Amino acid sequence: MTAESTSGVRPPAAAPSIDARRLTLEGVAFAMIAALSYGSSQVIARHAVTDLAPPLVGSFIALFWGTLGFAAISTRNLGARAPSWRRGALYFIGAGVFSSMGVTLMFTALSRGEVVILSPILATNPLFTLLFAAVFLRGVERITRRHALGTALVVVGVAVLSLA
Repeated sequence: MTAESTSGVRPPAAAPSIDARRLTLEGVAFAMIAALSYGSSQVIARHAVTDLAPPLVGSFIALFWGTLGFAAISTRNLGARAPSWRRGALYFIGAGVFSSMGVTLMFTALSRGEVVILSPILATNPLFTLLFAAVFLRGVERITRRHALGTALVVVGVAVLSLA
């Protein structure tokens, strides 16, 4: 018998643990650093593809150093295999293909347009992330109206700031 059935009142939901809060704060911190990194990389890339090298060379260099940095960071975890390593590898390959395509197309766009115009367009990626998460991560993540509104506000805010 549950507490609700005897008293008619549900017990209060358990508060998030300190570990869950810490992980959330760490995730937000990493996301902010990533946003700062991507924002500065667009300005640097615009200069590079305008004055120094074609977009494909820029993509190759960026992806090479990213791969090298990732390899250096992840070597300590390579021995621990996930239970479905092969299936996970396929997902990572797919993510890598789309990420590489995104980087290459970003460099190509930056070689042809102004960074202050292109950056807001590139900043619409949270809308696509939200859409794909709602479709492909239904059982993993819960997308609420609040998430959708927040994502839309972030994209609109970036666009307003960039185009002003």
